Amino acid sequence: MVPSENETLADFGHYLKEKTVISDIDFSRMIAASATTGQPTDIVLIELGLVPEDQLAHQFSEYLDIRECRPKSSELDESVLEKVGIDYLLGAGVAPVARESESTSLIVADPLMSQDPDMISYLLDQPLDICCAPRSHILEALQEWKSLNDLSNERPGDVEHSAELEMLDVNRLKDVANEAPVIRLVNDIIQRAVDRKATDIHIEPSEDTVTIRFRCDGVLVRDRTVSRQLHPGLSTRLKILSQLNIAERRLPQDGRLRMPVRGQEIDLRVSILPSVHGETFVLRILNRNTVPLRLDALGYGEDDVMLIQQLARMGNGIVLVTGPTGSGKTTTLYSMINEIDCSGTKVFTVEDPVEYRMKGITQVQVNQAIELDFAKTLRTVLRQDPDVILVGEIRDTETAQIAIRAALTGHLVLSTLHTNSAAGAFSRLIDMGVEKYLLADTVRAVIGQRLLRRLCTKCHSTHNTSDCDECGNTGYRGRIAAYEILKVTADIREQINRSGTEADVLAAARIEGFISLEDHASDHVRQGLTDEKEISRVFSSGGN
Repeated sequence: MVPSENETLADFGHYLKEKTVISDIDFSRMIAASATTGQPTDIVLIELGLVPEDQLAHQFSEYLDIRECRPKSSELDESVLEKVGIDYLLGAGVAPVARESESTSLIVADPLMSQDPDMISYLLDQPLDICCAPRSHILEALQEWKSLNDLSNERPGDVEHSAELEMLDVNRLKDVANEAPVIRLVNDIIQRAVDRKATDIHIEPSEDTVTIRFRCDGVLVRDRTVSRQLHPGLSTRLKILSQLNIAERRLPQDGRLRMPVRGQEIDLRVSILPSVHGETFVLRILNRNTVPLRLDALGYGEDDVMLIQQLARMGNGIVLVTGPTGSGKTTTLYSMINEIDCSGTKVFTVEDPVEYRMKGITQVQVNQAIELDFAKTLRTVLRQDPDVILVGEIRDTETAQIAIRAALTGHLVLSTLHTNSAAGAFSRLIDMGVEKYLLADTVRAVIGQRLLRRLCTKCHSTHNTSDCDECGNTGYRGRIAAYEILKVTADIREQINRSGTEADVLAAARIEGFISLEDHASDHVRQGLTDEKEISRVFSSGGN
């Protein structure tokens, strides 16, 4: 149905309030922003962060009793595209789709705005079936069709700038970075990465091009290649957003930015490193909506969740999470913090950098530039009357010794260590200079962890990954933890005091029923959650 004139923004706002999607304050903001800017309903709600984009399409669908669907470029009605014009449709956020009955459906981003469907219906002299979809899905289908049909020389992904982009003048680069094509490109890269649930964005300049790659489920995949001439504007735009020095191109820089994506605020950690072809960027996406900070969501079984909950609520001691970079160690530690009642417990985190922002705890970021390292920060934290201290990583002897001292004086310390197994944590700390008896007295448990890609539930049963939009034709979607939990019992404590070697600790643990990482990963294969190929990839490389 086409909404009538009385289907106003205010009516829809009241509907959202009744559904408890937005609050009274949100409603007032929505009405004021719409009246001031004149922007479509979906843009107002999404850019204000009031309703996530995918949820908004569903709300439109239920409110107006219209279908919700996703357009594909191959389904677009070319006769309508030619009559109406691709540029008009892009601006309106409307995609015409041909149906088998030779009728046309209009998929619209803002079905409350009836003038666009009315105008197109009048132009075609036929009634139209109205559907709704997120604006990003509509624009993606239209842009893909436009690119394939070469209707215009101006395409957001291939915009070329003149040699002015190569000028070293800082003010000119600022201007370039704030031009619409560069802004659109940066926004589009980040949006696409978030849509694909990527953890990292890699921007890699070469002699002639700039390659954009995403790390999805632990594996790097190419997203696109853009003109080398875009690199200065792209670089400057990211520095401006991260509040970094745009004139500095010789030294590494680290920063952080926050921007709205699909109606949600997304934090990104930015690392810049000069290379022979220009600065290379890695943006770590810190999106709690992608990885819920819950042990069960990570793949921990019910009994193991209860065990880790007990560890997180102990009054003192050390709990370590081990594994290579990218194995989800910090996520597991924060999931443990979530199990603590912070209203009656003083929790500190000391990290480099802070990866997740959490309410109710005090988070401190170390800063080597001003000699604020882990050891110095930990010593200060111990004077702040803490109950629980999360240490991002035990990297050196001094940090290890302070963590041990904290555990001995009645604090619970949670931290990570780079070892290949839980049993190997003790020999690693002994090599750092920590006495065996101190480890035996303070370490309560060690968790070893890897992340395995899950088999795609949509295409796995058909054994056809060649055209799967859920997993991007990889055969995998999402990840699950393979883990081992080594709880320090009396017998293991005795073995640590004797030798502390990985082999001896592991032998003692096996007698008590210890299940190794490899055994747990194999169990995931038997349950059909992953496959042997993925296990071979992860364990042969030592990580993810």
